[in-house]
Amino acid sequence: MKNQTDISADEYLVPAGETSAEIKVKGSKFIASIFPVSSKEAAEDFYGQVKKKYYDASHNCFAWRISEDEFRYSDDGEPSGTAGKPILQTLDGAGLTETLCVVTRYFGGTKLGTGGLIRAYSDSCAAAIESLQIRTEVKTQRLLLVFNYDQEHTVRTFMGRINGCIVCSDYADKVQLCIDVPVSKCAVFEDQLNEASQSSIKITKV
Repeated sequence: MKNQTDISADEYLVPAGETSAEIKVKGSKFIASIFPVSSKEAAEDFYGQVKKKYYDASHNCFAWRISEDEFRYSDDGEPSGTAGKPILQTLDGAGLTETLCVVTRYFGGTKLGTGGLIRAYSDSCAAAIESLQIRTEVKTQRLLLVFNYDQEHTVRTFMGRINGCIVCSDYADKVQLCIDVPVSKCAVFEDQLNEASQSSIKITKV
């Protein structure tokens, strides 16, 4: 797994696929299932699938994070704060976003106590993360550029310097390019274009 210290300001980590892991603690079985999710609806759908698969389980606790501000977790009947939050904290500790982790518990007859439950749910999530394939995504800003044909070389030169990516293009009376640029380089890119073109290139955030 990529070390978080190696991640630039524009990068974030997401699951490249699904995985699961199982641990046992004092007779109880904990099955952690991780899924890539890009929306609340996707997270709820996968959670529903897990609950259906493990319909006879004692608990199906979960946590998901789509972005910095969009997240949710549930203890699903376990004592408050002993399951969902520890799962989320484990995901956050690994730097994962767009991620759902469901930890299914089959009770083994021995109560684990508050501390024991927190460790069990954290450890089961961590075990699944260990086997998870990770990919790196880049935070981008989409821009619409409108300019004259003789300015295209300038635009593409500055785009190349910041690893900008063309999403779509239209060549009519003027050139229109819809592009994605790394968020941290967007302001500098706009300033460079404005200076080079004397602000004749129309730049719109979309």
